[in-house]
Amino acid sequence: MNFAPAVERPWRDAWPLVARTDDGNAWVTGACWLYCRREGVRVLWIGSVHTPGATGDLYACGSCVAELDHMVRTQSHARDAPAGTQTRQKARARNKNEACEHRQTENRDGKTHCRVCEQQLYL
Repeated sequence: MNFAPAVERPWRDAWPLVARTDDGNAWVTGACWLYCRREGVRVLWIGSVHTPGATGDLYACGSCVAELDHMVRTQSHARDAPAGTQTRQKARARNKNEACEHRQTENRDGKTHCRVCEQQLYL
């Protein structure tokens, strides 16, 4: 099979689908180590984490895997964007004193948004 190089396809089409429970991966029941920190949920090993004092296995639930995937795709998309787009994004970032920590959330039409910056959050 011949595939067109990723640069010739839209960036979103070059990525595989994000992992989902019961998709053939080795999902287990345990604690999510990422954003939600829930326990007793279906989680997937997504790699090792290294801290100054130890190394551990990192597990995440489907929702947190999807949020991590979204963040990585957004970063990749921004990095690969035309130069003018990156300059505008950097200028907007400089105009903000600090990055929003999304501490106050609200539900809008079944979706979670930050009350401060109004960004949709994928939890």
